[in-house]
Amino acid sequence: MRFPLAFAITSSLMTSLSVTAQTPARFDAAKFTPRRDSFVVVAQGRPIGFMREVLESTSDGFQLISDTEISGSMAQRPNLSFSGAGEMRMVSQRGMARGQEMKIDVTYADGRAKGSATTPQQAGMQTIAVDAIVPKGAIDDNALQLFLPTLDLKKGAEYEVTLFASGKGTTLPMKAKVIGTESIAVPAGTFDAWDVEVSGGPMPVHMHVSTTAPHRVVRVAISGSPVEFLLVK
Repeated sequence: MRFPLAFAITSSLMTSLSVTAQTPARFDAAKFTPRRDSFVVVAQGRPIGFMREVLESTSDGFQLISDTEISGSMAQRPNLSFSGAGEMRMVSQRGMARGQEMKIDVTYADGRAKGSATTPQQAGMQTIAVDAIVPKGAIDDNALQLFLPTLDLKKGAEYEVTLFASGKGTTLPMKAKVIGTESIAVPAGTFDAWDVEVSGGPMPVHMHVSTTAPHRVVRVAISGSPVEFLLVK
């Protein structure tokens, strides 16, 4: 997830389906609508940061601008652009982690991702050249929260989701499974929401997506962690 959402996923992290069948995720960019979402980040009920996302229409597609801060540990500001069909075009990210600057500048074109990234690794901050094949239908890991609500969500559905970790230059095969629905109370109100479990790394992530349009992620929780992202407005 970036501890922000993309960070937690990469660190840890359509058609009718049977309960166990998996199909490649078919995201529907036609469901994108300009919006502004604000989340409070809490740990054991105590606010420790925020996340804001703004989706804007451009002359030929969309732009997603995010801003996330976790007190004393991380600040991250990714800017992503997409075609009108939802195809990845570019990610530019700036931020701080462990008191050091991190940045990503990657362009998507002709089935490849190219650029550079300076991100925290086990050995500390490292800068790498990114030049990799990106499978058709893959999305940047920073974009999962935007794209997930465009799936055909229904109880028992399972999707193969391919993420590209632009900060590492690698492809991440993940699974999104719809566990069911539940009533979720967050500062923005109470929502009937799909509980979608995203797994494939050490820490599954649960994203709760409102069942009514416009479909929005209203809560994000990392399994085994006290940290939650709760929609404020």
